[in-house]
Amino acid sequence: MDHSIHPGLVNNLAMQFMNVNLSEEDRRKHLAAALEQAMQTYPKDMEKEKTMLMLAMLLAKKVADHTPSLLRDVFHTTVNFISQNLLTYVRNLVRNEMD
Repeated sequence: MDHSIHPGLVNNLAMQFMNVNLSEEDRRKHLAAALEQAMQTYPKDMEKEKTMLMLAMLLAKKVADHTPSLLRDVFHTTVNFISQNLLTYVRNLVRNEMD
């Protein structure tokens, strides 16, 4: 999964995060757009939420590797994105692990 994320997608997302004029909401929208683009290359037999969660974390890692100074911002935005869009899925994962 890690190797199939196009470097141009990572570079574009990093460039967006470097724009200090973007609001947190705009950053979340750029992350969501990048996720949608990355998800086009993944099999449909995988749960959408699982794919989105894994790709969100991979994109955050790749952007931070690409531009280390963005680590704090990309981490914060990714956590907010997951909290707003995938919280139920993450809670279910935790519950299933506890059982």
